[in-house]
Amino acid sequence: MQQQEQNQDPMMERIAEELMTIAMGEKAYPEYDKNGEEYLQYPTLSHRMKAMEMLPKIQAQRQCTNAQHKRRVVVVDDV
Repeated sequence: MQQQEQNQDPMMERIAEELMTIAMGEKAYPEYDKNGEEYLQYPTLSHRMKAMEMLPKIQAQRQCTNAQHKRRVVVVDDV
């Protein structure tokens, strides 16, 4: 269980970083034209806006999983 928690955190961190680079328009992706030639295409405005919409959702999910994995104190009353 603990190993799974450690694997989830870097993955969520990586997703957040990729979304941030897309939202800022900093990363170019390969695209192909009608002749099959490859060229670099920066994210369109709609892709950037979608990445900006997804960022808070990813961050909220990261905070939620961190809160769930904290240890809880259970009081057992043995009478």
